[in-house]
Amino acid sequence: MNHWRNLPARLRGLGTYASPLGGSRRPTSAAPDEVLFEIIQEGSVYGMEKTPVLHTEGAVFCHRASQISVSESPPKSYYHCCVARFVCPPEIFPADWPRVFQCKDRKSMHTFVQEMLHAFHYAGLDKEVVGNLIRARLEFELERSRLLARTQSVPPQLSLATDYINRNYGKSLSLDDVAKAADVSVSHLHMLFRAHLGESPHQYLIQKRLRIAGHALATGNQSVKAVATEVGYPNAESFCRAFRKFFGRSASEYRQAYSR
Repeated sequence: MNHWRNLPARLRGLGTYASPLGGSRRPTSAAPDEVLFEIIQEGSVYGMEKTPVLHTEGAVFCHRASQISVSESPPKSYYHCCVARFVCPPEIFPADWPRVFQCKDRKSMHTFVQEMLHAFHYAGLDKEVVGNLIRARLEFELERSRLLARTQSVPPQLSLATDYINRNYGKSLSLDDVAKAADVSVSHLHMLFRAHLGESPHQYLIQKRLRIAGHALATGNQSVKAVATEVGYPNAESFCRAFRKFFGRSASEYRQAYSR
């Protein structure tokens, strides 16, 4: 493989974007001298395929010089992404880099994105160091994605289950509800999640709720209790315990750290 990390590219900008329902009304594009990456953190968005495919969290889109970013979501969905812009002449960017690929480990990618955003905007780390870390991680995730594609594919029943959770995470969900949406038994549902995602359906749902809560706390001014209710926690105390366990800090500390 052509190693992009050895190329003379530098990080131009790093930020986040959350679309309204239905997607972005004003898609952006990569500048003539740059490569733009969009890492989907929440929601769903259609890709750039001839027959558009709906992509969810963990998808990484790559847009080269003047290519338009993703923008269209289903009418009742949205997407939240991290956007990284690199100055990189198109003639030296690896020709075999795909327009989109899927990260294997969504949880670790979420954590990495949060760390890089904090390092870039608040911690005062050298932007060249941050850029090199992002480039190396993206290349690593691409290689893992290619390996996964060669060894196994995601069953359609699993996609139905995760899509159902992604649409209904704010409601009171049972495993029976999710299994019914995927047209499988509860035991088969567990097997699919364990085999392909390395976690249980319940863990997937909890992580989905908490990541959306983290985004809401960092970007809005709702109370912690209101955010908890929106993501499916009628009890604010149980939400706060789960939030601290997942993020390693309280909801208030998280908001203070990422909303400056």
